[in-house]
Amino acid sequence: MMHLQKTQKTPLIDVELLLYKNAAAIDAETITFAMAVFNVEDETRSILKACGASEYKMVVSGRNNYRKTLYPDTYKANRPAKPVQYYNLLEAIKANHSESWLCHDQLEADDLLGIMATNGRITNPIICSIDKDMLTIPCWHYQWHHDDFPHEVTQEQGDQFWVKQLLMGDSTDGITGMKGIGPKKAEGMIEKYTGGLALQAINDEAIWSLEGPPTIPFIAKYIYEKEGFSVDEFTKCLLTVTIWRKPFPPTSGS
Repeated sequence: MMHLQKTQKTPLIDVELLLYKNAAAIDAETITFAMAVFNVEDETRSILKACGASEYKMVVSGRNNYRKTLYPDTYKANRPAKPVQYYNLLEAIKANHSESWLCHDQLEADDLLGIMATNGRITNPIICSIDKDMLTIPCWHYQWHHDDFPHEVTQEQGDQFWVKQLLMGDSTDGITGMKGIGPKKAEGMIEKYTGGLALQAINDEAIWSLEGPPTIPFIAKYIYEKEGFSVDEFTKCLLTVTIWRKPFPPTSGS
């Protein structure tokens, strides 16, 4: 059990969310560059205080995102370019936090956060982000836009949200998923195929093909097939919507 004051914790901060907001404000000429640096530092201190921690990691995305390599014409194709001052602000904040700064050239911040939160190398990690997609990761979370304190996402809760994401996709990132399926329909499908006796059919098929219980990708793939969607549609969604855990979830469901 994590104690807010007594337990050693390590916030994993998705700092690019802070950078983007403040860099956009510089571009809009509502704040100066110096004010933006102050704001990011102040917001970082607030996050650490809410988490009751002093040790931390700051995480940003690499510039050569592998998802854009796989699907250059669709993945985040509708997103505007980063604010002009984004990378200048990034370098200024990085200089102040070089020992805690983490980036991998081909991974997004989300993936680094997911890996670090689940690979057992970080002491009591807390993912600090306002991105709802991070709730697929079972660990402690702090969403600074509405949380007063960190809260735990259990394995069951994380897996449930992951299956839901695999069915819906993410239109803001250009990830289709099952076309026409929103949150309510996704929840209905999950209940239809995993509730009561329906789950036994998945278990039987999984044990027959995998010699083990069904994984989350296997369950999502099963629903795609039963609902008449192609394996290619499922695979594309799996490779783009999934936030990495350690180890990386296999595409075959094995």
